[in-house]
Amino acid sequence: MKRGAVVLSAVLLFGHGGLLQAAPAEPPSKPASPPAQELRAQVLSLLEQADAFPPYGTRWQPLGPAALGVLEELASNPKAPAPQRVRAVTSMAAVDHPQAADYLRTLLEDTHTQPPLRASAATALSLRAGSDAIPTLLPFLQDRDEHVRVAVARALGRLGGAQVQQALEERIPDEADPLVREALQQGLTFIEP
Repeated sequence: MKRGAVVLSAVLLFGHGGLLQAAPAEPPSKPASPPAQELRAQVLSLLEQADAFPPYGTRWQPLGPAALGVLEELASNPKAPAPQRVRAVTSMAAVDHPQAADYLRTLLEDTHTQPPLRASAATALSLRAGSDAIPTLLPFLQDRDEHVRVAVARALGRLGGAQVQQALEERIPDEADPLVREALQQGLTFIEP
């Protein structure tokens, strides 16, 4: 009699559906693929495409802000192929995340980061922030690494303006590396008179 009262009470409280839809005793053995795995696969696919760089907004924007986390993970993974890491950093310019520019700035400023990644961060920051990146990039014309100086000179040249023109012109006589001098001159050619 007590058991019958408990069942009746349960039916009255929860309705018939509550008794019929009991939770399984154990969780499913293999959960469905989480969206994060799908996002990672999409990011990797885009990084493998030859034309994944600018103008690439139409391809990266649909992935949303979460793509930045995947790109950060790939960029910081020392076991990932170097070209994939560099492309991950450059692609951060197109990801729709409000902190992408801050991450790129931090990566550029970290002297412990490999120079090709820092150079890629300079390029991506200029693409992402436009002329707002100029104050951040200018000091890196004197960076200790020539890869970074080359990337910064070209990025600044593409951004243009009187301040950039003056900085590039002033840096040429002080630059000892011929490749960097060439990049400085190339940056000047990007600037419209």
